[in-house]
Amino acid sequence: MNDSLNRYAFLDRKRNKEQNRAEAWKRDEAMERIASIRSSNPDLYDRMGPMVHMSLGHYENDKKIAAQYGRDVNKGGK
Repeated sequence: MNDSLNRYAFLDRKRNKEQNRAEAWKRDEAMERIASIRSSNPDLYDRMGPMVHMSLGHYENDKKIAAQYGRDVNKGGK
């Protein structure tokens, strides 16, 4: 049902979840370090556990959306 509600107008305008996620995104140095560990030391990354993997996935997805909406995701995220 939640998916159905998102397809319709919310109050006076259509809800834009991606734009809200882009505006809320903040650079997280810990997540950036984990992403670099994934590239440089995959064995260590594999031992970190599923919560870290899921958190990094959400972080990177939000980062991608923020970049699509024109946010600078490389330095400070503004």
